[in-house]
Amino acid sequence: MRGAQKLCGEIDGRMSVSPHAVGGHAATGPPLREHAMGGPRQRSVSTSSERSGDTASFAELLKRHRGRSGLTQQQLADFATLSVRAVRDLESGRVRRPRRESVRLLADAFRLGGPERLQLHAASESSADLRTALSEPSASLAVSELPASLGPPESPASPGMPEPPASPGKLVGREAELQVLLDQVTVYGHRLVSVVGIGGIGKTHLVLEAARVLRATGWRVGWCASAEDSLCCGVVPPAGSGGSSLGAADLTGDLVGAIGERRELLVLDGGDASGAGRVDVGELLRRCPGLRVVVTGLAPRHLPGERVLPLTALAVPEEARDYDHADCARLSEVASVALFLSHMRRSRPGFRLREDNAHAVVRLCRWLDGVPRALEYAAGWCLLYPPEVLLAQAGRDSFLLSSPVGCDCQNMLRSLARSVDIVSEGHRRVLAEVADRPYWTVGDLDHLVPDPAAALHALLVHGLVRPADARWPERFTVLQLVRLLYMQDRAPRRVARVG
Repeated sequence: MRGAQKLCGEIDGRMSVSPHAVGGHAATGPPLREHAMGGPRQRSVSTSSERSGDTASFAELLKRHRGRSGLTQQQLADFATLSVRAVRDLESGRVRRPRRESVRLLADAFRLGGPERLQLHAASESSADLRTALSEPSASLAVSELPASLGPPESPASPGMPEPPASPGKLVGREAELQVLLDQVTVYGHRLVSVVGIGGIGKTHLVLEAARVLRATGWRVGWCASAEDSLCCGVVPPAGSGGSSLGAADLTGDLVGAIGERRELLVLDGGDASGAGRVDVGELLRRCPGLRVVVTGLAPRHLPGERVLPLTALAVPEEARDYDHADCARLSEVASVALFLSHMRRSRPGFRLREDNAHAVVRLCRWLDGVPRALEYAAGWCLLYPPEVLLAQAGRDSFLLSSPVGCDCQNMLRSLARSVDIVSEGHRRVLAEVADRPYWTVGDLDHLVPDPAAALHALLVHGLVRPADARWPERFTVLQLVRLLYMQDRAPRRVARVG
């Protein structure tokens, strides 16, 4: 603990720290941790200007940690989802300023604790960059992994309020969205933020990570999950769901009683629930003046003051005729490929992206639209089938869109049907019209709806369509999964409209 304080003090003593940035915006006020606490507090990091002796370089630290762990360069590259060439260049000193994400992946592979993780980041970054890493929750240095002197202990939720469940794993490819969500709540102080998108796009995972970061910085965070979203073939809803002891008959009133006038963040996961488990968010905010609410759902709630964060699919790689070793290293850093490989290595730890399988992995990630849950399901089937076989079956059989270990209700197409059915009838008509087109423009919708621009905006917010090509920003396309849904002529099941 003292070692981490001394290290930060030494960095401040060697260089004058410029005002740090939060989310890419220059800031001259207090850091994000102080915003999250509701104001400045006494900082516990030492500002001593004493110089230490010789400081190990990043390359030396990397070799030291690898030697201690007994890993080869190839094994370290596999565990960190980096290329062996990248590890070799870092250890040789040819790359002196590694990417922050690469440092985080290496620290995770070594399972470094707070002080050692901080030392590795300090060796790879300037003082100003390190301060940014400490103040940005989405940066590579996780706040909850810092020594106690660099962050307050987690604060429990209000009595009677369930706390957030454990995160399902590392958040991949959502650094920008995480920072935006944290800024909306802490920096800009918005009281209602809705994270919207299709089922399986990663809304719950994103909000869980935000809750973890905020709790580590002193926020009180309560969690309320919809019983409707939790039910699966008769499974009893978990704690914190709409069927919990908070009482579904008058859930809003029970939440008001539990929160009162306390400053707190409440997460409503699955805010599209209807019936007794539905929370009246407007009434909740009116009666709890210190409350801020983050809602996940398929659609916005259209309440005054609501800020909407549409969650879209992860970035997918461009296709190429052939791939060499350097191409595979670059592909491994594309968000959808990185997530697919991380899931695949749970069942096949030795799998590596190579020239002979890169084409199949790229095509799978593109066919699955970079949707996190679809990538997870497909990777689970790789225990039985290599990516090449899955790709061959992708156009003929939709089994890879279901969980290999779950029940029949864990199916991407069934989940996607709800997302399609929840939009208006006019917007469903647009989807049916353009589903078989490779791309189209807003002008192609003139004969379908009175306001084509508004229809396209709504479909983008719901996450059912996306830009077709960065080189042609006016072109759009339907998600491949939506196209498959219409090709199989599966009518979306009826669900309650979101008010």
